[in-house]
Amino acid sequence: MHHCYATLTLLLGALTAGAQYCSPSFVNGCSSWQNQSLSLGTINWTAGSDCNTSDFTTLSTTLTPGVAEPMTVTSGNWTGCAVWVDLDNNGAFEDTENLYYSYVGGSPSYTYSFSISLPANTPPGSYRMRVIAPWGSDGFLDTNTNGYGPCGNFQYGNFNDFTVVVSGTNAIGTMTGGRTGLSVFPNPCTDRIMIEWPEQEPGPLTLIGPDGRAIALLSDVNGAPLRTLDVSGLAAGTYAITGTGRSVRFNKQ
Repeated sequence: MHHCYATLTLLLGALTAGAQYCSPSFVNGCSSWQNQSLSLGTINWTAGSDCNTSDFTTLSTTLTPGVAEPMTVTSGNWTGCAVWVDLDNNGAFEDTENLYYSYVGGSPSYTYSFSISLPANTPPGSYRMRVIAPWGSDGFLDTNTNGYGPCGNFQYGNFNDFTVVVSGTNAIGTMTGGRTGLSVFPNPCTDRIMIEWPEQEPGPLTLIGPDGRAIALLSDVNGAPLRTLDVSGLAAGTYAITGTGRSVRFNKQ
């Protein structure tokens, strides 16, 4: 069996100590329109009595870039959910750093269950994550009449900040999950890659884009994971393929 692993010199992520982040405003309050609970990795948070308390950055979890991590947020009365991570640690949240937004809503609450993925080329470091519970809004699109944006003006709702950590132990092409990990070749690639796993089938495979969003489920008509993938239509960048408890990254040229 042939294996080809690319390597990446991991750059130390800059930690912006004391960064002054802007805050969204909620002119009509947050009492019934707030984040009530959040689960992500080792973060299992439940709101306290003061919905105006927003800084929970002492709570952190470690994420692997390019790997989809399940996340659950329960928010209050007819509120949406929007998630940003300050991926360049510049003290601001850009549109490209939004990892999730949705508005369904319910009374007295609604639970959003989804996955987030940090971009596959995210360097090691600590990053601030912002979660907004906006009333009558998904929190992101500028078509929302009840407010949008990580520092926007909303009618009702609240926000909470946490910390996500990227360790320095993984590199592009490194298998995770021991002998049941994944490998791809050639890497870098231009038009087609082969996907291999030494023993145990990796379960459903997902292609993750450079921005950390899931692009496609990689399975054949019978639901089996693909062995080959046509990447000729992908833009240049760093991508990831994730399975159950394992992942591998590759560079598309």
